[in-house]
Amino acid sequence: MDRVRVIRLLYVKDGREADFVESYQGVRERAARCPGHLGEQLCRSLDNPAQWLLTSEWDSLDSVRAWRTDPDHRTLVEPMNACLHDDRWTAVFEVRDAVEA
Repeated sequence: MDRVRVIRLLYVKDGREADFVESYQGVRERAARCPGHLGEQLCRSLDNPAQWLLTSEWDSLDSVRAWRTDPDHRTLVEPMNACLHDDRWTAVFEVRDAVEA
């Protein structure tokens, strides 16, 4: 399996947007140092400002698993998750075709 993309659809609690972004930045900085991490994107819905889309790209499924089982991972994501409603969705996709700009 080649590259994979992790997709998370999240709903941020009202008034917690700044806390969410700040805590996400800490997670992103740590993920960037994780072997196999290729990049991140954080997007906010224009139709529903409470809805956010977080994507990360990795060189392999093994790299994603290593990140998720890293001892620091749970501690890092706790402040970010505290800003979220329970209604969230996460999935891992294999990148089958990509066009680079």
